[in-house]
Amino acid sequence: MRGVMDMVIEKARARNRESRKGRVSLKKGKVTMLIFNDISTAGQKKKVLGAVLENGEKLHGSLTILALGAWTPSLLDLRGRAEATAQVIAYISLSHREAARLSKMPVLLNLSTGMFVIPPVRDPVGGGWILKVANHSYGYTNPTRVSPQGEEIIASLPASTFAPIPPRAESALRNFLRATIPWLGERAFCGTRICWYTDTPSGDFLIDYHPGYEGCFLATGGSGHGFKFLPVLGERIVEGLEGGLAEEFRGLWRWREGVGVPFNGTDDGSRRGEKGLVLGDELRRGREGKSKL
Repeated sequence: MRGVMDMVIEKARARNRESRKGRVSLKKGKVTMLIFNDISTAGQKKKVLGAVLENGEKLHGSLTILALGAWTPSLLDLRGRAEATAQVIAYISLSHREAARLSKMPVLLNLSTGMFVIPPVRDPVGGGWILKVANHSYGYTNPTRVSPQGEEIIASLPASTFAPIPPRAESALRNFLRATIPWLGERAFCGTRICWYTDTPSGDFLIDYHPGYEGCFLATGGSGHGFKFLPVLGERIVEGLEGGLAEEFRGLWRWREGVGVPFNGTDDGSRRGEKGLVLGDELRRGREGKSKL
């Protein structure tokens, strides 16, 4: 994990060096909507012309690349193709000696439940050692009313807060820890967090031009395993943009027609748990003592 992050950071630094040469212009802001052309003229094709930032600034370009992760469905209708799902994570603080004791531990994954724990890492905030335990499941959705292309639809988007996690989910993580690392089984979690996936039906990425709009390219659908591809995925995205992506990848990552609506979980063989759970409902049930996993 540390080696992957080192490569990612170095690539980012290289891009920043290029930006200082004037080849790349970096802007920071929240995109609220895409800019579409006026298709009132007969025969005119639909196009994406750019994006609008939260402060009202408009960014125009001949090509707009949407690499927004779980927020992508806020700008385009991706129902049945990609949606945001919430996954649960908990952390435990470790002493230096405890971290050393677990340093040779492999990643532990229960394929029957989706629960996993990874070896200790440094806390980027406090500097101490932490252990992460999490669940790779069908997850929870967060149905939200949005109008990405004018018409109001319901799409799952990340919630405005990333904690707490449903109480029953926290109990399940605790039970997994008791079974795998018993001497840490009763230690209090130092934090919990909700991680948002961008799930696709098959678990494959969505890296393709949008067939309905010129000037729009999608690079999303990480499905919980996009992170490990960071050192090489950018190159594949460029190949997709330029039409040079290998046929094998092009077939896996294409825009799919005739998909089912609503989307009902990633069926790639790795997910466990119950389908159809809604984050807001589960949090409310947890407060009422009725939460389920």
